[in-house]
Amino acid sequence: MGEISPDEFKNFIGEQIRLDPVIMNKNESVVEMLEFYMGKNTPERQDFIIEHLYVEKDEV
Repeated sequence: MGEISPDEFKNFIGEQIRLDPVIMNKNESVVEMLEFYMGKNTPERQDFIIEHLYVEKDEV
């Protein structure tokens, strides 16, 4: 989320966008979550994205 500029991000928004919910438990902090996803911890965030990456294939 914190890796692209608003000008680049607008290219990802459209009718076909898939939205995934953010699920937090009651002990988690919204501030800490936003700092993780939007903060200056780029290497840590990149590692998280790579570890949790999955690809969906369209079956023809």
